[in-house]
Amino acid sequence: MELTIQGHGMEMGEGFENFVRRKTARLARYLPGIEEVRIEVTKHSAKGDADKELELTIRRHRTLLRVEERNSDPFAAMDAALDKMYQRIARYKGRRIDRRHAGGVANEDAELAEAEALPSGAEGEDVLEQRVVRVKNFTTVPMSTDEAIEQMELLGHDFFVFMHADDGNVKVVYRRKTGNYGLLQPEK
Repeated sequence: MELTIQGHGMEMGEGFENFVRRKTARLARYLPGIEEVRIEVTKHSAKGDADKELELTIRRHRTLLRVEERNSDPFAAMDAALDKMYQRIARYKGRRIDRRHAGGVANEDAELAEAEALPSGAEGEDVLEQRVVRVKNFTTVPMSTDEAIEQMELLGHDFFVFMHADDGNVKVVYRRKTGNYGLLQPEK
């Protein structure tokens, strides 16, 4: 299991790194086959007691589980993020078991696809002044719409970009305000 700890706007001390190594070593007990664990801590303000945003991402095969947590203490943020991750792992494993019992195919190689919306500008702001603040690259493997919805839920996102297994087209599933899902697909 590869562990990456990255600080944005702040230095991560050796004490924090040792703490993270000790805590993340336990993840393999709950989810065998973890290939990579990535922790990113971002400080958004110059104030010492300002909240830090911690992102914990686990990659297993081509499945990605991710949680975010904010706290002024990175140690407390890490503990809270791990609690959320354990819940996400339980939900992931439960869905795979449910699908197997229902006669469906459990696809362990569900694809990672993560996209982020562009920030919306204030009213009257010129569109040219908006800028892309983050670019994410991702690989696509064919998957069904149900697998894409499951991956979207595991990532905690409101939408998910994927390549459909039947026709090879890039499509987007998204969560509607009613709690149902929508599918965006290109016209031919």
